[in-house]
Amino acid sequence: MRAARVTAVMAAILLTATTAACDGGGDGDEPSPTSSGLPEPQEGRLTRLLGDGTGEPLTGTQPVPGAPVALPVFLTVEPGGDLLGSQWRRSLFTLAPGGTAEALGDEGDRPWHAPVTALAGDETVLVLVDETDTATLGTVSLDDGGFTEVATLTDGVENVPVSGLLELPDATYIQWAGTWWTITGGAADPTGAEPSTPPVEGIVASARTDAGVAVLTDTELVLLDESLQETGRSSWSLPPELDGQTLTAVVGDGADGLYATTATAASDGGGVVHITPDGVDLLAAGARPDGDDTDCDDADTEATAAHLALPIAVAVWQERLVVADQVCSSLLQLPLP
Repeated sequence: MRAARVTAVMAAILLTATTAACDGGGDGDEPSPTSSGLPEPQEGRLTRLLGDGTGEPLTGTQPVPGAPVALPVFLTVEPGGDLLGSQWRRSLFTLAPGGTAEALGDEGDRPWHAPVTALAGDETVLVLVDETDTATLGTVSLDDGGFTEVATLTDGVENVPVSGLLELPDATYIQWAGTWWTITGGAADPTGAEPSTPPVEGIVASARTDAGVAVLTDTELVLLDESLQETGRSSWSLPPELDGQTLTAVVGDGADGLYATTATAASDGGGVVHITPDGVDLLAAGARPDGDDTDCDDADTEATAAHLALPIAVAVWQERLVVADQVCSSLLQLPLP
């Protein structure tokens, strides 16, 4: 399952090809920063929130839909209600409920060259930057974008492509590469990370739920309360349409399940699923077309015939599901099931 990590890291190599391959391109006019609000999600369809087909980075403040974004890496929701994300080796950005996207800070080098898990706070973003063999825990200032390293994680024991940052009443935990860590100092002011015993063996993904934590093993969905005591267990598997794909991101559904994204090892197809104790529902699936002139315009398509390449992040925001496709430089939306 380490393949998903490798494909995410390899996305840097795809930068030139992606920019050239994606349809679109502006007429040179500067867009107006005014907006009429977010477009409504459409039942059974993927529609675009960010990305204009060019692969150009978001700069300044621009309205959505139609504003560009370059190779998004992570998504998380700020306490104030904005959607927060990052662009490959560029600044953070926010998407406001009113319908405007804003790049935060300059375009200096950022540690967004690998899979990143993020947890937004009032003044900083707690991030885990996964380098496959090691991982770096740090914070990013929402004021100036400065990155502060807190700890380095080592000795991963499993090939697990999805990590978790889990803030619970008694502590904040890290799930990474088959290991479990407790953050000292808490999420708002972390001072380090100490290894501890995983609450479930064989965790491949985890996310906060309304009642505690949901974790996935290769074959089971395990529900935990806020004390990390098991409260339920059920089997799960990807649907046939996503056979051979690997999990790339998960987020809690607000109840006792997870939304998850998947991708192929070649970063040329993916899907979105809803995993609950009752089963697994396919929400979106598809692949980018073959050929040198790949059509990365994956907006406004039937959700089950999508042009997905590498769905790398997912968030529940403003009564919709937001999916970041890294290779096609898009933020897409689906209605919640």
